[in-house]
Amino acid sequence: MDRVAVLGLRKNITQGSFWFAITTLSILGIVRCHSQAQRLKVLTTLQVPKEFPKYTNKTRWKVPHHKYKTQYWANKSNPTKPLSNKLAFALLMELRKSKEGKNHLQYLQPQLTEIVNRKNPFPTNININKIDSSSLDELPGIGPSTARRILKYREKLGGFYTASQLIEIPKIDTTLIEFLVPKINIDMSTLVMLNEKVDYKQLYKHPYIGPNKAKILGPFFTQHPQLTKRIWHDLQGLTVEEKLKLEPYLRFRE
Repeated sequence: MDRVAVLGLRKNITQGSFWFAITTLSILGIVRCHSQAQRLKVLTTLQVPKEFPKYTNKTRWKVPHHKYKTQYWANKSNPTKPLSNKLAFALLMELRKSKEGKNHLQYLQPQLTEIVNRKNPFPTNININKIDSSSLDELPGIGPSTARRILKYREKLGGFYTASQLIEIPKIDTTLIEFLVPKINIDMSTLVMLNEKVDYKQLYKHPYIGPNKAKILGPFFTQHPQLTKRIWHDLQGLTVEEKLKLEPYLRFRE
């Protein structure tokens, strides 16, 4: 096969891969928009009466007259079928995002939360330090933007050493974290040790360090390749609390 033919084949393969990726992303976008539209449609049926009834297997949510249609939240074939935990969680997240939902959140949130509490919608043992973007995006209540924020913060930290660190992520939903944390598995072996290979850029961007402390820690780690806890505790310029937060990211020598 001559050079021209090879170049032509490469070009066709590249173009084919490009259009395949565009088509796949378009389909995923359409599916996501449809799912969100369905959840919003369900929300329109969940208007709140003045005295919101406790939801059980034998009760229904009656929709009072408002700007939405007056109807019952019920399955036509089974009028007393309760909401699933996944749907209740999805509705709870939509309510928290919706401007209109904020007016009714104080009434609906306890009922939806009660349903979700019966069975946590998240799968067990989520390895938060190894999970990728697509797998994270598939979890209930986590969209592409939330997945990006979690992974970006994980990269800056060098990995999570406790699930409670998720609450530190800017603009993260506290209800989402409340149900996600119990299902998280922490793999400490994946943590990036800041003093093993000193990277000033990483020190600058680390949420617990920043530019000012990086100027102290960079030379300190370089000067003490065989770092011990005694040397670390004697370091000046950081508070005791700041040192404790950084200790899981340090390799100590006995």
